[in-house]
Amino acid sequence: MRRWLLWLSMAGLAGCGWFGGESGEKPAELTAFEPAASVTELWSLDTGTGPKDTYIRIEPVQSDDVLYVCDTRGRVRALTVPTGKERWLAELKLEVSGAVGVGDGLVLVATRKGEVAALDKNTGQEQWRVTVSSEVLAPPAADSGVVVVQSVDGRLTALASATGKRLWTVERSEPALSLRGTATPVILGDAVLSGFATGKLMAVGLRDGRILWETAVSQPLGRTEIERLVDVDIPVMVAGRMLVTAAYQAKIVAMSLENGRILWSREISTAMPLAADGANVYVSDARGHVYALDRQSGATVWKQDKLQGRRLSAPAVVGTAVAVGDFEGYVHWLARDDGRFLARERPSRAAILSTPLADGATLFVLAQNAMLTAMRLEARPR
Repeated sequence: MRRWLLWLSMAGLAGCGWFGGESGEKPAELTAFEPAASVTELWSLDTGTGPKDTYIRIEPVQSDDVLYVCDTRGRVRALTVPTGKERWLAELKLEVSGAVGVGDGLVLVATRKGEVAALDKNTGQEQWRVTVSSEVLAPPAADSGVVVVQSVDGRLTALASATGKRLWTVERSEPALSLRGTATPVILGDAVLSGFATGKLMAVGLRDGRILWETAVSQPLGRTEIERLVDVDIPVMVAGRMLVTAAYQAKIVAMSLENGRILWSREISTAMPLAADGANVYVSDARGHVYALDRQSGATVWKQDKLQGRRLSAPAVVGTAVAVGDFEGYVHWLARDDGRFLARERPSRAAILSTPLADGATLFVLAQNAMLTAMRLEARPR
């Protein structure tokens, strides 16, 4: 029943979030502007079978000069960043729903059936495969000899990186209805940080699963189950000595890294990961607005509202710009200083739901049809 309710939550939210804007508004038409930068496509690759119209986000990840990407049928590839040339391909024949995690020399993917597979980072050879308690919708995390997986039943499970042996499990009760997704665990030193559908962020000990602290990002409000959705489904972002996260239909919250004490909050709804640079936190909200918030105070530095209803991806900081994808396959580059449009490119006709991945001025975009494109933004001479 729990899994059916997760699907129901997204079907019932057809008028909000990624599926159309919080108030069901018609997607904004693309506005004309004078480009201040040009976009060059460096390479593109069909990586296999994508999530297409489902809400699953398959995220590519970069480690050193290698890009790791997986399709929904378990084809995992290691690609050279500059050229897209394939280093290795592993065919796991799994129904992947949580990918890709990299750490401890491993590439990690997880499935709808709760399977977690670990591959050697350099060769793609499978090292182990285990099953956790339920479906996994976010990439596993690994560091310091421990792999951490969050499943949709509200459990954090730790596995030994070397063998896949179960080390500990932490369980939290889940509401009857939630968004279809879970937070990606973040390993920070000796702690694991993760959000839950109850609207809480929790820190647990990496070695023993002992709860270090727990903070409510938001409290469920409203009379209906949908109105009470406050899922923390994004990975917590570490910005200096500060943690920043968000709860759907509720708040973006910055808190102390040491004890979880709230430093500032803003009433902005998002279920997409955040991005940051030295000055600002960048947000794509549920209505299709892009914000730059001052990192220290949470005050609005700028807001771009001309993409309203276009079902934006999470933002990525790329060179002097902030990039977001949309439901028609466009990528929009916005100036980091004031949010004005710099450039626009359409690498795919499919929606872009996965978080764009930045490497300097190069942006990697994975569309829902599994097309992976590398692009570079360059300023136009005046």
